[in-house]
Amino acid sequence: MRRANGRRVPATGANRMTIAGDVRARLARVFSAQLYNQVATMGVQLALVPLLLHSWGAERYGIWLLLSAIPTYLTLSDFGFTFIAKNEMVMQVAADRRDDARRTFQSIFILLAIATPILLIAAIAAVWLVDVPRLLSLGSFPVNEARIVLMLLLANILLYQFQLLVSAGIRCENRAAAESSWAASARVGEGAAIAAIALAGGSLVAVAVATVVNRLLFNIASYSWMRRRTPWLALGAASADRAEIRRLLHPALGYMLMPLSQALLIQGPVLVLGALAGPLQVVVFSTSRTLARVGTAATNMLNNTVVTEYSARAGVGDEAGFARLFRLHLAISAAAIAVYSGAILLLDAPLMHIFTHGKVTIVEPFFAIMVGAVAAEMLWTAMFTPISAINRHVAVTHWLLGTSMVGLGLCWLLAHRQGLAGAAIALLAVHGAMIGICMLVGRAGRIGGGGARPVPAVPAEPVMDVGPAGEGEVYAA
Repeated sequence: MRRANGRRVPATGANRMTIAGDVRARLARVFSAQLYNQVATMGVQLALVPLLLHSWGAERYGIWLLLSAIPTYLTLSDFGFTFIAKNEMVMQVAADRRDDARRTFQSIFILLAIATPILLIAAIAAVWLVDVPRLLSLGSFPVNEARIVLMLLLANILLYQFQLLVSAGIRCENRAAAESSWAASARVGEGAAIAAIALAGGSLVAVAVATVVNRLLFNIASYSWMRRRTPWLALGAASADRAEIRRLLHPALGYMLMPLSQALLIQGPVLVLGALAGPLQVVVFSTSRTLARVGTAATNMLNNTVVTEYSARAGVGDEAGFARLFRLHLAISAAAIAVYSGAILLLDAPLMHIFTHGKVTIVEPFFAIMVGAVAAEMLWTAMFTPISAINRHVAVTHWLLGTSMVGLGLCWLLAHRQGLAGAAIALLAVHGAMIGICMLVGRAGRIGGGGARPVPAVPAEPVMDVGPAGEGEVYAA
C-alpha cells in the first residue's frame, strides 16, 4: 500500500515486481560500482601526488593544492537540491508517477540554469576583488594566473551540479550502479586529463581548462546515456514548477547542514587541541583519528549501496520489504563495526607504526575512546540511511548541527582537563547522542520491526505519527 493525495492506494503489480526483482543481483551490482567509485577516487588521488610533484616540483604543486583546496571539497559535495531530487525521483518512478518525476527534474534544472550564471558572476567578482596570492600565501605566483585558475575551478563546481542532476535522472529507474559508475569514470577522466597536461608541461591554467572540458564532456555523455534508457525524461522547462522548488527547499536546506556539522566535528577538535595543547598533540589526534576512521569507507559503501533500494521500496509502498532491508542493513553494519573495532584495537600499535613510520605512537585510553566514537558514528550513519532515502532527514540534520556545537564546547572543557582523551570523549558523546536521535526521529526500531510505512511524497514539515493498533505510519503533512 502507498499514499497518494492523502489516501491509501495499492502499488501496481508491475512496479512491485520491478522493485522486488532480483534484489541480491541488483545490490551486488551497486556495491561493485561503489567499490569502483572508491578505488577510482583513492587511486586518482594517490597517483597524482608523485606525478604532479615530478612534473611541477614541490612549490608549484603546493600552489595547485592551495588553489584547488576549496573547489575540490565543494566538487565532492552536493548543494542540497540534487540530493533531494535523487531520492524523490526514485520514489516517484517506483510509484508510477513519472509526470511528477519529470516535474521535479525540470524544476531543479531551471533552478540551476538561473542560479549558475548568477553564482558564476559573483564568484568572478569575488576572485578579482580579493588579493588571492596574499590570501593563500602564493608568493610570487602571477596574480592573474591564480585568478584564472580559481575561476575555472569554480566554474567546474557549477557544472558538477548539472552532473548531479543527470545522476538523479539515471538513478530514478533504480540504476544506482550506473550512476556510481558514471561518477567514478568522470573522476578517472579528470585525473587522466590533469596528468596528461602536467606531463606535457602545461600550466596550471591549462590543467584547470582540462578539468572544465572533462566535466562538460562527461555531462554530455552521461545525459545522452540517460536519454537513451529513460526517453520520457529530458532537460527542459515544460514541466518546471515554482511550487515544486518551494516544496523541496526545506529538505534541501536541511541536507546542507550535514557538511557544516561535519566540518565542526572534523576541524573543531583540531583547533581546540591546537589552542590548548600545541601542535604535537594535534598530530597525535589527527593521525589517530585517521587510522581509527579507515573502516568508515566500507560502511559508507554499504550505505550508498542500499539507499536507492530504500527509496524505491518507499515509493512502491513495500513496507515489509523496507523493514527487511533495514534489518539486514543494520545487522551487517553492526557485525562489520564490531569486527572492525576489535581488529583495529588489536592491531593498533603495529598499524600506527606502519602508518607514521614510527613517528607517532598509540596513546591510551585516548585511542580506544576514539575507536568507540568512530564505531558510534558508523552505526548512526547506517541508521540515518533509510531516513535520508525518503527525504525525512531535516530533523536529524538540525539535531546534528546542535549536538556538534554542544560537542565542540564539551571538547574544550574536557580537553582542558583530560587532553586527548577529553576530546575523544566529546566526540563519543556526540555520535552516541546521534544514535538515539536517529532512533527517535526515524522510528528506527519500528522500521526494523516492519511497522513503518514510508510514503513517496516529501512534506513541507516532516511528521511521524503512530497509527492504529501500534502500527507506525509516516504521513505527509
